[in-house]
Amino acid sequence: MSQKTLTRLLAALGIVVVLWAGATLLSRRGGSSAPTGEIAAFFEGVDSSTVTGVTIANNGDTTELEPQGDTWEVNGFQADSGTVARFFQAIRDTKVGSLAASNPANHARMGVSADSAGSLALEVGGSERTLLLGKAGPRASTVYARLPDEDDVYLLDSSLRSSLTRGLDDWRNRRMLAIDTSKVSRIEVQRGDDDFTLVRGDSAWTFEDGAATDSVKVQGILGQLGGGLVASRFVPDDDPLAALPPGGSTTAYSATGDVLAKVTIGGGDGDRWAMAQGDSVRYRLASFRIDLITPTEESVESPGM
Repeated sequence: MSQKTLTRLLAALGIVVVLWAGATLLSRRGGSSAPTGEIAAFFEGVDSSTVTGVTIANNGDTTELEPQGDTWEVNGFQADSGTVARFFQAIRDTKVGSLAASNPANHARMGVSADSAGSLALEVGGSERTLLLGKAGPRASTVYARLPDEDDVYLLDSSLRSSLTRGLDDWRNRRMLAIDTSKVSRIEVQRGDDDFTLVRGDSAWTFEDGAATDSVKVQGILGQLGGGLVASRFVPDDDPLAALPPGGSTTAYSATGDVLAKVTIGGGDGDRWAMAQGDSVRYRLASFRIDLITPTEESVESPGM
């Protein structure tokens, strides 16, 4: 074989390799180039500082998020800041993938028809932009999506679909309170027949008569007052728990006698309603939370007593 022939064969082989690599890359991308246009622009410039409203609709349920200064409200209730932050992070992380379908006959199958899709509407810069979200895609964390007036359906690499199925309680803030516990000098607890007072000493907490306490139990109360008091859910007016009378309370005072926090719990056993002073929301607390924030006197006594 001549040198010239060998050179031509090597050149031809190089072309084949380049074509094969290109075909492989396209197949990994779903067979089309990155889409442009409005569906890609839907996510441009979107973050918690530019969005003035979010409306999520799915299966007849509507969730509306609105900024209120540095916080957010969801359907008129205080929203959980972490949940809102994760929602906007999901938007930032979303990548518009390949064109999945262009024939409207495929819309129902992909869950993006007008009567089956969930919708995500954002108010940005005084205008509204809406995206229809359908069924989960063939890979984890993917979802089919299209614009309302477009037939093209794209596959999004995104966790946004979880926002469609998130219930109102999952958006709401469940943390009842959070105070600076270093300012607490006195705690009054009433639960059933128990009624006792704890006072902060120079080196330890004691009962009002000077008797020793279980420091772990006292720290448990302080931990709840300092931000650990998180509800499992909420208690609507038609819940049987709401009809039960108060069954106890824990009140924290400063050194000057000011009330720093007061938590009132409902009567009964197991889960109970609970309310914090100054907050009209009725929370649902699991029984172990009840034992932490309003312990019995016996449980707070020093193990050595």
